[in-house]
Amino acid sequence: MRRFFQHIRDVKPTVMATFNGDFFDFPFLCARAKAHDIDMFLETGFTQDSEDEFKSRCCVHMDCFRWVKRDSYLPQGSQGLKAVTVAKLGYNPIELDPELMTPCGLHCMYCTHTEKKT
Repeated sequence: MRRFFQHIRDVKPTVMATFNGDFFDFPFLCARAKAHDIDMFLETGFTQDSEDEFKSRCCVHMDCFRWVKRDSYLPQGSQGLKAVTVAKLGYNPIELDPELMTPCGLHCMYCTHTEKKT
Protein backbone atom coordinates (compact mmCIF):
# COMPACT_ATOMS: atom_id res chain seq x y z
CA MET A 1 0.00 0.00 0.00
CA ARG A 2 2.83 2.37 0.81
CA ARG A 3 4.37 1.66 -2.60
CA PHE A 4 1.05 2.41 -4.30
CA PHE A 5 0.71 5.69 -2.40
CA GLN A 6 4.32 6.52 -3.25
CA HIS A 7 3.57 5.78 -6.90
CA ILE A 8 0.69 8.28 -6.82
CA ARG A 9 3.03 10.91 -5.34
CA ASP A 10 5.74 10.13 -7.92
CA VAL A 11 3.45 10.16 -10.97
CA LYS A 12 1.40 13.16 -9.80
CA PRO A 13 -1.66 12.37 -11.93
CA THR A 14 -3.94 15.26 -12.78
CA VAL A 15 -6.89 12.96 -13.55
CA MET A 16 -7.61 9.54 -12.05
CA ALA A 17 -10.44 7.53 -13.59
CA THR A 18 -12.00 4.61 -11.72
CA PHE A 19 -15.02 2.41 -12.22
CA ASN A 20 -16.93 2.37 -8.93
CA GLY A 21 -13.94 3.89 -7.14
CA ASP A 22 -16.14 6.00 -4.86
CA PHE A 23 -17.94 2.96 -3.50
CA PHE A 24 -15.29 0.21 -3.65
CA ASP A 25 -11.68 1.07 -4.52
CA PHE A 26 -11.18 4.20 -2.43
CA PRO A 27 -13.19 3.00 0.61
CA PHE A 28 -11.16 -0.24 0.56
CA LEU A 29 -7.87 1.66 0.34
CA CYS A 30 -8.98 4.06 3.04
CA ALA A 31 -9.98 1.25 5.43
CA ARG A 32 -6.75 -0.70 4.82
CA ALA A 33 -4.66 2.44 5.29
CA LYS A 34 -6.44 3.21 8.54
CA ALA A 35 -5.89 -0.37 9.75
CA HIS A 36 -2.14 0.21 9.24
CA ASP A 37 -2.14 3.69 10.83
CA ILE A 38 -1.60 5.39 7.47
CA ASP A 39 -3.42 8.64 6.72
CA MET A 40 -4.54 8.30 3.10
CA PHE A 41 -5.19 12.03 2.81
CA LEU A 42 -1.66 12.93 3.92
CA GLU A 43 -0.18 10.24 1.67
CA THR A 44 -2.20 10.86 -1.51
CA GLY A 45 -4.34 13.95 -1.07
CA PHE A 46 -7.55 11.91 -1.50
CA THR A 47 -10.36 12.12 1.02
CA GLN A 48 -14.10 11.41 1.08
CA ASP A 49 -16.44 14.40 1.01
CA SER A 50 -20.00 14.82 2.34
CA GLU A 51 -21.45 13.35 -0.90
CA ASP A 52 -19.37 10.14 -0.55
CA GLU A 53 -17.11 11.16 -3.43
CA PHE A 54 -13.36 10.82 -3.11
CA LYS A 55 -11.61 14.01 -4.12
CA SER A 56 -8.04 15.23 -4.05
CA ARG A 57 -6.45 18.60 -3.56
CA CYS A 58 -4.32 18.14 -6.70
CA CYS A 59 -6.04 15.51 -8.87
CA VAL A 60 -9.48 15.18 -10.41
CA HIS A 61 -11.12 11.83 -9.64
CA MET A 62 -13.67 10.67 -12.19
CA ASP A 63 -15.75 7.68 -11.11
CA CYS A 64 -17.04 6.41 -14.44
CA PHE A 65 -19.63 4.18 -12.76
CA ARG A 66 -21.44 7.31 -11.49
CA TRP A 67 -21.71 8.49 -15.10
CA VAL A 68 -22.94 5.07 -16.23
CA LYS A 69 -25.65 5.03 -13.54
CA ARG A 70 -26.71 8.59 -14.33
CA ASP A 71 -26.37 8.98 -18.09
CA SER A 72 -25.86 5.70 -19.91
CA TYR A 73 -29.51 4.60 -20.13
CA LEU A 74 -28.35 1.00 -19.86
CA PRO A 75 -30.52 -1.43 -17.89
CA GLN A 76 -29.31 -2.06 -14.35
CA GLY A 77 -28.00 -5.56 -15.15
CA SER A 78 -25.91 -4.15 -18.01
CA GLN A 79 -23.95 -1.54 -16.07
CA GLY A 80 -20.83 -3.62 -15.39
CA LEU A 81 -17.49 -2.52 -16.79
CA LYS A 82 -17.37 -5.06 -19.64
CA ALA A 83 -21.01 -4.46 -20.69
CA VAL A 84 -20.47 -0.70 -20.70
CA THR A 85 -17.29 -1.05 -22.75
CA VAL A 86 -19.13 -3.10 -25.35
CA ALA A 87 -22.23 -0.87 -25.44
CA LYS A 88 -20.64 2.57 -25.24
CA LEU A 89 -17.16 2.14 -26.71
CA GLY A 90 -18.08 -0.45 -29.29
CA TYR A 91 -15.48 -3.10 -28.61
CA ASN A 92 -15.23 -6.28 -26.59
CA PRO A 93 -12.29 -6.00 -24.16
CA ILE A 94 -9.85 -8.87 -23.92
CA GLU A 95 -10.05 -10.45 -20.51
CA LEU A 96 -6.74 -11.22 -18.86
CA ASP A 97 -6.41 -14.49 -17.00
CA PRO A 98 -6.01 -13.58 -13.28
CA GLU A 99 -3.00 -15.91 -13.09
CA LEU A 100 -1.25 -13.68 -15.64
CA MET A 101 -1.95 -10.39 -13.86
CA THR A 102 0.88 -10.59 -11.33
CA PRO A 103 3.63 -11.32 -13.86
CA CYS A 104 2.25 -8.54 -16.10
CA GLY A 105 2.18 -6.12 -13.19
CA LEU A 106 5.73 -7.00 -12.18
CA HIS A 107 6.86 -6.49 -15.79
CA CYS A 108 5.22 -3.03 -15.84
CA MET A 109 6.89 -2.11 -12.53
CA TYR A 110 10.26 -3.25 -13.90
CA CYS A 111 9.78 -1.19 -17.08
CA THR A 112 8.82 1.89 -15.04
CA HIS A 113 11.91 1.59 -12.81
CA THR A 114 14.19 0.95 -15.81
CA GLU A 115 12.90 4.06 -17.61
CA LYS A 116 13.69 6.26 -14.60
CA LYS A 117 17.30 5.10 -14.50
CA THR A 118 18.03 5.87 -18.13
